[in-house]
Amino acid sequence: MKTNRSVPFMLAAAMSVLFSCGQDLFAQDEKKRDRALRILAVGQEPPWREVIQGGRRIQVAPPQGSLPPIQLQLSNDEGVELGEAVEVKLNQISRVMAVTPGAVPLRAVGDGGLDAKAWSTLKFPNVSAGLAILWRDPAKGKWTDGCKGLFLRDDLGSSGFPAGRVRIVNVSKFALGLQFGSEKGLLKPGQTLIRAGKSGVFEKVPIELSVKDKNGRWVKVLSQQINQRPEHRTHVVLYTNDGEAPSRPVGAVVLREAARTPAVKRAR
Repeated sequence: MKTNRSVPFMLAAAMSVLFSCGQDLFAQDEKKRDRALRILAVGQEPPWREVIQGGRRIQVAPPQGSLPPIQLQLSNDEGVELGEAVEVKLNQISRVMAVTPGAVPLRAVGDGGLDAKAWSTLKFPNVSAGLAILWRDPAKGKWTDGCKGLFLRDDLGSSGFPAGRVRIVNVSKFALGLQFGSEKGLLKPGQTLIRAGKSGVFEKVPIELSVKDKNGRWVKVLSQQINQRPEHRTHVVLYTNDGEAPSRPVGAVVLREAARTPAVKRAR
């Protein structure tokens, strides 16, 4: 695939903040938790394995560190749980977690209960809703050892992610050739783009993303059509395939949803 580097891409108006997920725990703001955080952990799924026991097929548990924590729990610096834990599934957006602006320490919930240390601490800016995209730290290779992340606004405001839009995010380590409709260009690592449909509508709009192989040839990693009504919005996230024996260097997740600003449920 040939790309036209001279065609400039308009960077998304959505504010994005890079952060690192570490083990340090910051004090949780004591203000009312009325901001909505959703989590999207992306990455290559571990291979499905099963064995025969007693004449029955039984799934073998995936290797430790090949998946993010099953649940994440907001806590304060004393380890006291704040609110309810949220379930985390690879390449799916979680339900809303109620937070306050500032440091958001998240602890993994395992069979033994709440971990003693924060698995991830991210910074939530002064916005109503945000989406944290998480991926495995490539230097460590396991979800249990930490992660990297990107924060994006998730509200419908003009500087957020409005209805009738497609947001394309590259969290892979590769520069990707992008063709979206008639537009061509290069999507750099960490770059985010937002595109609006005609009156918010996308009808069979082709999207192709490619990566160069070691021989300098473009290899497609995503090729499909975007169909979207004006009251919807679509997330397109490209990530590095860093799992076991990847068939291609980059994976993609495409998620369409009804466009609404995520909100914290009010107690009755």
